[in-house]
Amino acid sequence: MLTQSFDLLVIGGGIHGAAVARDAAGRGLKVMLAEKGDYASATSSASSKLIHGGLRYLEHLELSLVRESLSERAGLLKTAPHLVVPQRFLLPIYGWQKRRALLLRAGLAIYDVLSFGDGLPASGRLDDDDIAQLPMLRQEELTSVLHYYDCTTDDARLTLSVILDARARGADILNRRAVTSIAPLANGYGVDLDERGDKRRVEARFIVNASGPWIASVDAMTTAAPPPRPLRLVRGSHIVLKMPAPPHEDAYTLQDEEERVVFVIPWLNERFLIIGTTEVRHQGDPARAKCSAGEEAYLLQAYNRYFAGARGPATVRDIVFTWSGVRALEGDAATRPSRITRKPALAEIANGTGGFVTLYGGKLTTHRAFAEEVLASLRKLGADIGGPWTKDVPLHGGTLPRHELLARAEQGPASLPLDVRRRWALTYGDQIEALFGRIACDQAAGVEIAPGVTNAELEHAVEIEDAMTAEDFLLRRTKLYLTLDETGRDTVGRWFTTAV
Repeated sequence: MLTQSFDLLVIGGGIHGAAVARDAAGRGLKVMLAEKGDYASATSSASSKLIHGGLRYLEHLELSLVRESLSERAGLLKTAPHLVVPQRFLLPIYGWQKRRALLLRAGLAIYDVLSFGDGLPASGRLDDDDIAQLPMLRQEELTSVLHYYDCTTDDARLTLSVILDARARGADILNRRAVTSIAPLANGYGVDLDERGDKRRVEARFIVNASGPWIASVDAMTTAAPPPRPLRLVRGSHIVLKMPAPPHEDAYTLQDEEERVVFVIPWLNERFLIIGTTEVRHQGDPARAKCSAGEEAYLLQAYNRYFAGARGPATVRDIVFTWSGVRALEGDAATRPSRITRKPALAEIANGTGGFVTLYGGKLTTHRAFAEEVLASLRKLGADIGGPWTKDVPLHGGTLPRHELLARAEQGPASLPLDVRRRWALTYGDQIEALFGRIACDQAAGVEIAPGVTNAELEHAVEIEDAMTAEDFLLRRTKLYLTLDETGRDTVGRWFTTAV
């Protein structure tokens, strides 16, 4: 069996593995990325879909984390304009809450200072007339409603955009590529892979373990892994409700009885509401993480405490979808999950002229900056690399501003419904032209096999974005699973059965 050599093997195709592969490839390293499932199929597609500074981190005086997060938020507005969207958040203040308005106003003032110059509106307070118009918000004991801006995103597609940019810079990237063993060599590691059923052996001078909640099991594959740090697996779950009438245009930041934060976020063109997240200790296989009945009840209780629907409180019967992700955080067993810092950490070890780095924690928002820290660690271990380069460099699909993307959607093929063209613009960014090109070259590519789903989009997902199953396409390449009916989903499933 021919053994291929790489400078760096990145294990894990979530947001942090993708960011490390992209940064390293752009600095001239020969990079391979191994993801045992689909890209972003675990924690990186199970977030709150936010690009944010982390307002609540101010309470714990983590000013550097908030400052870095806000800086990265500003950068992503420029480098992924099709995926990162400003969203106003409302913060209702009631007499029964422990956090008072004065404290929260002070926190928002600091937030404004730390985010100065990013183009988003400053925080403030709604006047009484505006408060009275807020749909469904309970008015009893309501003393104030503050507002501020953060951003929403499609976490799975953001990860994919980083992945595809890494590939464009020469990284060898494949999903369904599992690492099965890691053996230390004199100056690096020998690694066995299972690539969609094909066995392969590679050698890598450096390994970065970015496998999230599986970092301990990957480290255990070799005797030359870094000394472990205290590891906590924390599950975060979300529920999805259909958007009530009248719809919420704003997102909300709610406080529960224990002073945790619960977000309520309009989603998918205000067709749904995301409510989350929980923070509970996770036991068992992270791949089987599910939103428990207790978590559903907790999130519904938080929502119903603030909102009164015309048909009564929201119940489990109103939940249309859930997801759960497990975060691998550095923290001791005595600390409450909600109190564990989200600050990332690294463990590293040299092995001859090579080495091994394991990643703990991290945030979707700060993936680029965290990757720079990892590359600095690799340099310290002996990697010959160039300097940082990723700041303000557009991601795959991110070269055009949002208004221009929507203008191109308006000018697209008349045979394609306008709402589909707009969805493509804000899903694929500047790659919308490649999709339009498929239809121009082949009339059959524009045929809809299900409402809003064309052969062109499915072929693009398979050939360019490595989608292999209907789930890859419906849940991660798009969010059509939520908007198609069962017949439409089954039709897409049959397409993949015959085409892939």
